[in-house]
Amino acid sequence: MSTGRGTDKILEKLRTSVNNGNYYEAHQMYRTVCRRYIKQEKHNSAIELLYSGGQLLLEHKQIGSGTDLSLYLVDAYKEAEIPVTEESRARITRLLSLLPNEPGRRRFMDAAVQWSVKFSDSVVGDPELHHFIGEMLWKEKSYSEAEPHFLAGLPASSRSYGNMLAEWASQDHPSKLGTYISRAVLQYLCLRNIRDARTSFDTFIEAVAEKDSSIKSGTAPYRPTLASDPVQISLYTIPLLNFLQLLILTVQRDARDLFTKLRTKYSSSLAVEPSFDDLLNKIGEVFFDIKLQKPQQYNLLQDLMNSFLSPSGSASESPAGARMSMSSDLE
Repeated sequence: MSTGRGTDKILEKLRTSVNNGNYYEAHQMYRTVCRRYIKQEKHNSAIELLYSGGQLLLEHKQIGSGTDLSLYLVDAYKEAEIPVTEESRARITRLLSLLPNEPGRRRFMDAAVQWSVKFSDSVVGDPELHHFIGEMLWKEKSYSEAEPHFLAGLPASSRSYGNMLAEWASQDHPSKLGTYISRAVLQYLCLRNIRDARTSFDTFIEAVAEKDSSIKSGTAPYRPTLASDPVQISLYTIPLLNFLQLLILTVQRDARDLFTKLRTKYSSSLAVEPSFDDLLNKIGEVFFDIKLQKPQQYNLLQDLMNSFLSPSGSASESPAGARMSMSSDLE
């Protein structure tokens, strides 16, 4: 983004002020000049000043002032109707990387996601931005906060999600492994995303088996369709893992009866988590047109949209995670 010579002179003057430790004066000047630019509809100049100022103040550990200019940047994006591009996203991710984990970062993160919901091609916001946020939160061990961002992210997010769940599960009893990876598989399938459900499951199993190969108990033949030859699939010592594997295979077939039988066969394993019923009811509706007598109220996509558009900062809670009782016990 190019700016005029006048803006370049202001940028240099403000950099000097910050570098000399005059943080308060510089912060107020950034806001004053940007307010004038926006009023004059010089949005490019305002955006360049806000980004430069936010970055510079954060690099000097002026968190309050840097956060304020970062939030002002998102407001300028919205005012100018700036679309999500590589350049506009890069400013957001750079500022996020400089912000410490405190309420100001949450406000900025939520505002940036809400901007991307409105000005990207995705109804739940820019996948690349979600992936960046998910990775950032995972590194900080904020597992349930990372979940909705991985769900709304890139194909690569499903692999990160699987690895994160394996890391999270390692803090709990091995018997609960299936409950953790269920978070990814069931939610992806509610979104009709078989590919990412499979990737998350395979990644999770790979990560867990690397530390404990005893979760695998052998193989068994499985016939993908009535007319096909059987293939060998892995068997696991934890019934819920077998259920999830068979569920992923079942939704790829016209196998309504098999889906119902599968739920019945593994009903005792599924009973460990009350949220599974809602999720599986939705999967039955999505893939097999199974309508409940009582209308199904659960809609994961709508939950994701609501969480990212909410001004209350609720984007940090996984839609299904809010229903899964274990999420509050393990962080």
